[in-house]
Amino acid sequence: QLFVEALRLDRNECLAYLNLGLALAAGETVQLLDGRELDKKTLYTEAIRCDRDNSSAYVNLGCELEPGEMVKLHDERELNKKQLLVEALRCNPKDGMAYSNLGDALAAGETVQLHDKRVLDEKQLFVEA
Repeated sequence: QLFVEALRLDRNECLAYLNLGLALAAGETVQLLDGRELDKKTLYTEAIRCDRDNSSAYVNLGCELEPGEMVKLHDERELNKKQLLVEALRCNPKDGMAYSNLGDALAAGETVQLHDKRVLDEKQLFVEA
């Protein structure tokens, strides 16, 4: 309820969207005081809209996606799980959860290029975590 109230006071409160998403169980939704009913993915997307440099919002949204699933952000970008996790590392190059989840998302032998131009494989991502 406190996070819902925080969003009534300020619709751009990133941490309220983020914490509401964390509080929901899989498949659950929350109704905001403005009538919108939001699921975890939408809450994390809203958190990114409010603060596009919040690595936790990208990590949490990425964890909600199925392999091959894409999500459209408010800036019109469509990203998959791996791209969201790379974006999280742009925001916070020391985010251990982003490295770990990105390592889990890679197929055997696959590599990924980060914003700093490094190309890492699964093992290297886990070392960074």
